[in-house]
Amino acid sequence: MNDVAGLPQDCIDVAAAVIRDDDGRVLVTQRMPGRHLEGLWEFPGGKIEPGEAPNRALARELAEELGIETGPMRPVVSVTHEYAEKTVRLRLFELHSYAGVPEGREGQALQWVDVEALRELEMPAADRPLVRLLDLDAHYSISPSPAGFGNPEAFLAGWQACLDAGFRLLRLRPGPAEAIPESLVRSIAERTRAAGARWLVSGELDVIAHWPADGVHLSTRQLVEHHRRPVTADKLLAASCHDLEEIRMAADLGADFVTLAPVSATRRQPGVLPLGWHDFERVVRHSPLPVLALGGLEPDDWGHARAAGAFGVAGVRAFGWGGA
Repeated sequence: MNDVAGLPQDCIDVAAAVIRDDDGRVLVTQRMPGRHLEGLWEFPGGKIEPGEAPNRALARELAEELGIETGPMRPVVSVTHEYAEKTVRLRLFELHSYAGVPEGREGQALQWVDVEALRELEMPAADRPLVRLLDLDAHYSISPSPAGFGNPEAFLAGWQACLDAGFRLLRLRPGPAEAIPESLVRSIAERTRAAGARWLVSGELDVIAHWPADGVHLSTRQLVEHHRRPVTADKLLAASCHDLEEIRMAADLGADFVTLAPVSATRRQPGVLPLGWHDFERVVRHSPLPVLALGGLEPDDWGHARAAGAFGVAGVRAFGWGGA
């Protein structure tokens, strides 16, 4: 059912779709003149009526706007953005198949765009954080400290095992003040690139700033200390968060996504009270950024996270590092 409990009463609940063609391009439509955010390009979809299931609302909207009959779809993520005029909760779905040929039945322009080119389009603020997710793995493998492996070769073998297991989004997380050999950094970059994967790195920014990683993952301390985005727009920026206030700080910093933890009890923090799925969902419902669930989870919890509005799941032991 359409559940907007806890959101502002003037919040508009919207469902939108990622629709791809045979070349992997994504369909976007242009908002009509006279409407809120006119002229901007967006994922097609529309308003969810009270009591209407989001997937049924999306099927109805796509039939009305594009003239297509939808097949199977699955949730990707939800974000909530507070515009000056209104608050919008956008629920994004991946549409796996459809019947018909999309056309602008309400007179709206449409175009098929490569994922990379989507970043150059003028899009609503609620849509923009979703673009970078379209080619990211929803399973985020976080490494233990390389120092615990005894030598760089043993750690690199563990990293390769994660890649071989199919993880395509990884994070190198050194211990406090741990020095990482340049040769290990180069090897990680080469192997990750060869696998078609992405990797982020944590650590002191003056040390890791020029590493050949795809992005940086900020600790909560770094999130509080910084007041501007510390990496260029071509890099991914993630942050470790524990509540909605920290997520909003990450959004102000221009982060692309956050981890929210702990969802369940963990060995690393046995005394920390976990959120549980219910409170996790309550935070995600208000989040302006895509969220990955972290803490005591398995890769198979991905479906539970998506049902809660999150993009995916993250972890260490169950995400390829169980023998570490």
